[in-house]
Amino acid sequence: MTNADQPQDITGRLEDIDRRLEALGDEIDLARTIESGIRVEVRTTSQRTASLEQTVAQLRDIARDHQLALRLITQNAERDRQVFQSEIRRVWEYLLGQSSNGNS
Repeated sequence: MTNADQPQDITGRLEDIDRRLEALGDEIDLARTIESGIRVEVRTTSQRTASLEQTVAQLRDIARDHQLALRLITQNAERDRQVFQSEIRRVWEYLLGQSSNGNS
């Protein structure tokens, strides 16, 4: 290697380093852009997850209220059935008593 070849060799090396640094800079910019997009997606996902958790909690409360209402309706229906049967029995006994009185 002669001294005449050395400056051109250094210039070539510097140009290669410069190209490689430029490529690395582009890759870093791309990585930053991707990272920024990921941050936005993570934030959006977190917000949607929180909203979904709130919706599930509301649905759980609605289901609990529905079960309570169904239990009360069932109890009321049973009570009404018993009252209705008692009334039918009372009317039946009254009618039986009336027919016995009429046959005497």
